[in-house]
Amino acid sequence: MSIDWHCHWLPPTLAEALRARVTAPRIVAGPKGERLEVYRESLPVGLDLTEIDRRLAFMDRHGVETQVLSLPGLFGIDSLPVDEAAPLVRAFNDALAETIAGQPGRFAGFATIPLADATAAVSELQRVLARPGFVGVILPVDGFQTLAHTQALAPILETADAMAAHIFIHPGPMPGAGVGTVERDNDNMRHIVLDVQARLSSVVVTLAMTNFLETYPRLTVQVANLGGAIPFLVERMDHVSSVRTPEAPLPSSRFGRLYVDTASFGPRAIALAAEVFGRERVLLGTDCPIFETGRTLEALRSSGLPATDITAILKGNGATLLRPWPKARSG
Repeated sequence: MSIDWHCHWLPPTLAEALRARVTAPRIVAGPKGERLEVYRESLPVGLDLTEIDRRLAFMDRHGVETQVLSLPGLFGIDSLPVDEAAPLVRAFNDALAETIAGQPGRFAGFATIPLADATAAVSELQRVLARPGFVGVILPVDGFQTLAHTQALAPILETADAMAAHIFIHPGPMPGAGVGTVERDNDNMRHIVLDVQARLSSVVVTLAMTNFLETYPRLTVQVANLGGAIPFLVERMDHVSSVRTPEAPLPSSRFGRLYVDTASFGPRAIALAAEVFGRERVLLGTDCPIFETGRTLEALRSSGLPATDITAILKGNGATLLRPWPKARSG
C-alpha cells in the first residue's frame, strides 16, 4: 500500500459554484462534455475528478492506501480577488474536511487559501489546520521564484511555520496573473513541460540556496514534479558554483530539507532525483487524476532503486509527515 502526496479533487459543491461563474475559472458545457476553463488551460471535467466513491475504487485497484488531496493552483481559484476566492476555497476546505472525517485513513488534505488578502488567507489557514487530517497548505510556484517573491507570502509562511505545517509548492499563479490560454506552437510541451519545470527549478534554488529554510525552521516543504529540472542540472550547478563562487557550499549539498514528489516522471528521472535529493526525501506523487497513477507506480518500481528505497518512497517517507494533526502542533 502507498501514500500519494500529489492528488487533486474538485468537490461536487465547488463544481456547482464554478458552473455558475461567467469568467474563468469556470465549468462550461461543450460538445464532448464539460470542461474546466482555468489559468492557461482547459481541462475535461470527469467523474474521476469529482466523485469520491469512484476515487476510492480507483485507489483500491492501484494499492493506494491514502491520498493527500489538494485543489491545484493551476485552476487559478486561490489567486482570484478575495471576494471571489474566499467562498470557493472555503467550499473546498469544508468538503474535504467532511470527506476526511467520513473515510478515516483514506484521505488527508492540503488547505487552499485566498491568496489575494493576507488577513483572510491567514484566518482560513488557521481555521482549516485546526481540523483533523489537514497536513498543511498548497501554495503557488510563482510565489517562490526568488527570495523577494516570498515576501508576498510572509504572513502565510509565518503562520504555517508556527503551526509546523507541510507546504506543497505546486504550479500556479499568484494573484494578478489573470487567466486564459496563450497560443503557441507545441504549447503542451512549452508550458506543461518546459515552463513549469523551469519555474519549479527556480523554487528549489530559492528554498535551498538562500536563508529561506532558516527563516522558517518548523516548515516541511514539498516541491512538485521532482523539483523541476534540478536532478538533471545539478552537476552543472555545482561546476558553475565551484568556478564562480568557490567559497560557497556546493548546491548539491544544500537540498537536505526539501521533499520532492514523483509526479509524473519515468524510471530514470525518479532514480536520478533519489540520488540528488536523497532517497528519504522523495515522496510518491502521481498527479491523480490529471495523469496516470499506474504509470507513475510502474516507473518507480522499474527505477532500479533497491526494494527498501522503493518501499520508503511508496509509503515510509510520507508516513512520517502524516502525524496526528492538529494534536501534534501543540508541542
